Amino acid sequence: MINTSIESNRRRVEGLYQSIFSDIPNTNFIFKADYVAISHVDLSNSDPALVEIIQEEKIFKVSYWDGYSLAEIIYEEDIIKALKLFKRFARKLSKNLKKSWD
Repeated sequence: MINTSIESNRRRVEGLYQSIFSDIPNTNFIFKADYVAISHVDLSNSDPALVEIIQEEKIFKVSYWDGYSLAEIIYEEDIIKALKLFKRFARKLSKNLKKSWD
């Protein structure tokens, strides 16, 4: 089976979340057939840090919000490249959340 959608990569994305964010409290994981998000749960911030991937027709939109504004947004046609971007942004989010503890 060719993995051409977010839904067909469910295990991969869930594994990514569990491996990177297992030791980081106050994070939220949302998975839908065409949308995945990892966010920081912060009641004092109405625009929390977030990384998301959205499937729109044959395009994948990968976004990284740094907790203040939209930091990066990239459109990708290839699901593999989009998932690599998502992973890179997830690691960036993780690193920034760990910094905020120190």
